[in-house]
Amino acid sequence: MERVVFFGSPAFALPSLEALAAGEFKPVLVLTQPDKPAGRGKELTPTPVRELAERIHIPVRIAENLRSAPVLDALRSTAPDFCVVVSFGKLLPPEALAVARKGNINLHASLLPRYRGASPINSAIVNGDLFTGITTMEMTEALDSGPVFLQKIVAIDPMENAGCLSERLAVEGAPLLVETLRRICGEDLRPVAQPSEGVVKAPLLRKADGLVPWGLDAIGVHNHIRGMNPWPGSCSYYRGMYIKIHKAEPSDLVARAAMPGLILEAHGDTIVVACGRGAVRLKELQTEGKRAHGASEFLRGFPLEEGEILGKGIGR
Repeated sequence: MERVVFFGSPAFALPSLEALAAGEFKPVLVLTQPDKPAGRGKELTPTPVRELAERIHIPVRIAENLRSAPVLDALRSTAPDFCVVVSFGKLLPPEALAVARKGNINLHASLLPRYRGASPINSAIVNGDLFTGITTMEMTEALDSGPVFLQKIVAIDPMENAGCLSERLAVEGAPLLVETLRRICGEDLRPVAQPSEGVVKAPLLRKADGLVPWGLDAIGVHNHIRGMNPWPGSCSYYRGMYIKIHKAEPSDLVARAAMPGLILEAHGDTIVVACGRGAVRLKELQTEGKRAHGASEFLRGFPLEEGEILGKGIGR
């Protein structure tokens, strides 16, 4: 049986950890990020990967600094054949990459070289791509630049958000990861260098990236809103007050020469906002400290005025 060390942190990594643990590649050690504050109470909460590993009785080590002597000593002491990385959250330094005997395998949520970086799923949706995929690759020191083992194309539904697509890609990626390891062990799979053409970066998202760019056309605004859901969350401001927009769709209302962000309709169950071209209908919204609501319930508690502008917040 091959000795595997698994690096992972968020829920995206869970199907892969489960698939490895169910067969001949059950990890001998899991490394994950430190506990982080979560929820309204901001209580320290273990990563989903740590919770799963402990539940299925795999040793876990918190690895905040992969260059620290204790972490590297723990990694070397396992004498792994493979280090497998699925959404760990940090690059493996050269000292860690040198440990595994047979290789360092990463599962990445895009069709590399498109969308190298921390936000490949968000970027695919925001850019209106019709498909994306998953890639297994040999890790190198350069971010997401290593040679590719296997890829699988996955269609993107025009109404799904980044959270839903992430769940699907995680499930699709798990068997691809297992197949990659099996074929490497069987010596019938060799990685192929990524082409130099078609490289697109997908950098780490910031909270400010969620601000709705109303100047885009209706499809662009719609894609931005679903691409920012659940993180960092798509948002705008009304009279300086923060509003998170969870769900929208292009509207058939014709908005001629309307200022982007102009509220065209706000009554009943209808909220329509002008874009750079066309308009979108807002279907689920939330104000700070409140639950998310559909348009009709939102308007009952937070009336919007037609003719006013959604845009940047005052002093934000």
